[in-house]
Order: sequence, then structure tokens, then C-alpha cells
Amino acid sequence: MARRRKLRIKWFRLAMFAVAGYFIYLLVGQHGQLNAIEAESKAAQQRLEQVTKLNSTLTEEKKQLNNPTYVEKLAREELGLVKPGEVPYIPAKN
Repeated sequence: MARRRKLRIKWFRLAMFAVAGYFIYLLVGQHGQLNAIEAESKAAQQRLEQVTKLNSTLTEEKKQLNNPTYVEKLAREELGLVKPGEVPYIPAKN
């Protein structure tokens, strides 16, 4: 009878170790998922900051496009437009 009791205790310990091992496995898996979600959140936050900066620069440029002198400057520099009677100056390329 004593031997049977020892055998029962060994099976109980083995079952408890198996259950504890399973819970540790779940804990490690969830920790890995949590780290992945945190990294994704940080990347999304950085992307949001970049897009916010871009949005503010585009808003400023939009405000400047309502200014006729800025529009004239852009037309002269980027499109090479001139006023009537002006002679365009085009530098020679080396």
C-alpha cells in the first residue's frame, strides 16, 4: 500500500509539472506577442509624427500659395516665365 501511495504522488507531481510547464509556455508566448504589438505601436507612432510634420509643411505651403508674390516667384523659378517686355536670362550649361 505504501508503494502505491508513492506511485500516486509521483504521478501527481508529474501532472503538476506538466500543467506548470504549459502555463509557462503560454506566458512566454503572450510576452512575445506583447513585444510585437509594442514594436508595431512604436512604428505607427513614428509614422504618425512624420505624417503630422508633412501635413504642417503642406498647410504652410498652401497658405503661401494664396500670396501673389510667392506664386510669381514660383512661376519665374520653376517655369521660367517672364513679364511682358523682360528678356529671359538662361545660363549656359557647362
